[in-house]
Amino acid sequence: MAIAVVRLHTTAGAVQSSRHVRTLSLLLALAPLAFSQSALNSAPNHDVIDTFLGFVGPVPANEQPRPEKFREYLMAMGGPVPLIGEAFGAGIGQWSNAPKEWGQGWGAYGKRYGSNLAYNAIRQTITYGGGLALGEDTRYFASRESGWKARVKHALLSTFTARTSDGVTRFSVANTAGVLGAGAISSVWGPPSWKGPGNIAQNAGISFASTAATNVVREFLPDILHRSKR
Repeated sequence: MAIAVVRLHTTAGAVQSSRHVRTLSLLLALAPLAFSQSALNSAPNHDVIDTFLGFVGPVPANEQPRPEKFREYLMAMGGPVPLIGEAFGAGIGQWSNAPKEWGQGWGAYGKRYGSNLAYNAIRQTITYGGGLALGEDTRYFASRESGWKARVKHALLSTFTARTSDGVTRFSVANTAGVLGAGAISSVWGPPSWKGPGNIAQNAGISFASTAATNVVREFLPDILHRSKR
């Protein structure tokens, strides 16, 4: 899933949101939708709205790994959830005036929204291409464990792992490259406050953290909705 980044700066006791507030916005506003890249593979008893919004939580734990399908990549890059979530995130950025160089007004909102969409598109594209080239299935697979601690651990570790065609779980080069590449490329069109290795590294760290939080939502949301995920 397309996933977005949140960055918070604390100065003089105040918290200022930066360009990556969109992930926090997604978690708060769209957590009940829990977008998954397996959106178009939902079970037959899921209704049309569920399929449209990608409301399927994680991939079943016992599903065979496979390359991401092109239609899944398109949904993660420009489907309803990223379009709505990035718009909401741009609104939060507008409210918090982050980045401050862009100011206010509809023109500034357009810059924030376009930047959010571009970041997500770049990340999804790099991840998709890397997954195909390296044989990594970067979708989120449900935990095989029982107990909330083991499942939370699985969700957090899944941020950095992927399954291969032979079912082995390993460090995900594609996911990591997607985050780092999107952060580096997006800094090119950003204002001065976005640039520099330190900014890119910080954004990448928070991007991984926000993806981990989204994975926890994916892991437990089917339980809340009383839907099978295995």
